[in-house]
Amino acid sequence: MRIDVLRPVALLLLLGLPLAGQANVVVWESANSKIDTTNYTGLGESWWFANFGNPNPVVGATTDSFEARNLPSWIRLETRHSFIGKDDTGVGTDATPRTGYSFVENSSGTAGGDTVGGQPNFNTLTLPNGVSGVSGQVREIQQGLNNTSTQAFLRILPGAPDSFRLWVVTDNGSGANFSSDRRLRVSLRNTNGPPLYAGDLSVSEAEALPGGVALIGTGSLPAANNGTADAWSFLLSGVQLNDVVAIRPTGSNVSGSYASFSGIIIQAIPEPSSMLMLAAIVGLGGGWQAVRIRRKKVAGV
Repeated sequence: MRIDVLRPVALLLLLGLPLAGQANVVVWESANSKIDTTNYTGLGESWWFANFGNPNPVVGATTDSFEARNLPSWIRLETRHSFIGKDDTGVGTDATPRTGYSFVENSSGTAGGDTVGGQPNFNTLTLPNGVSGVSGQVREIQQGLNNTSTQAFLRILPGAPDSFRLWVVTDNGSGANFSSDRRLRVSLRNTNGPPLYAGDLSVSEAEALPGGVALIGTGSLPAANNGTADAWSFLLSGVQLNDVVAIRPTGSNVSGSYASFSGIIIQAIPEPSSMLMLAAIVGLGGGWQAVRIRRKKVAGV
């Protein structure tokens, strides 16, 4: 490829801008998933966990109750129930979960999800910052038991990296008041932007334990449903402003459960050094061409 063609491409990469036609991609990572793991110290720099460290047992609490929250500025996750049925300002009316409240709402925009916390049969988890506490769950109660739910919408704001890793934590307990997941999927959706962030112009989705293997059921992985937490890793690439990340669990039809998860951990992926090397090479393109011309003149060509 000619140097003058490569130069603008390298400049886009150097500035961290998306290339034209760059597609959203989500991949489940077996190697980076943390199965039967309750200590996430140093795993990622950002996180959100539902009803974490609650000293009292509670069922049906709001989604912002006892939340452990340390999210980056480029992720929007609104958990306050005062935003149910509202837009991003919390004032205007808007029933889509892609603005305002970030979890599933009922058809009238008056109710959303809930959380469970302080349960003695839930795992004690250690967050990436080393803080430990009894874990909880956020549940999607609007669609009832045993359903697949596009439960949570994380919207991409300015300053997001091109790629990041997202761990979704499930299987962090058992018994009374615990909801088990039969499947877990994560999708990345390119939208048409404000005001509704709809359209889904490009959609990529990945599932934990793909190939027809469920978290619960025939052919499942026993460790995925033994009551010890699992952090399923998904690598998201081609991330752009106004994209939406959807977390899509399926409640177990074995135990009769709501679609749910305990929390998420986020790790930004640095830009590959090879991109900077390409930019440097192309930046030297003019000098390289000048050397060639000079050599031709010296040789009398």
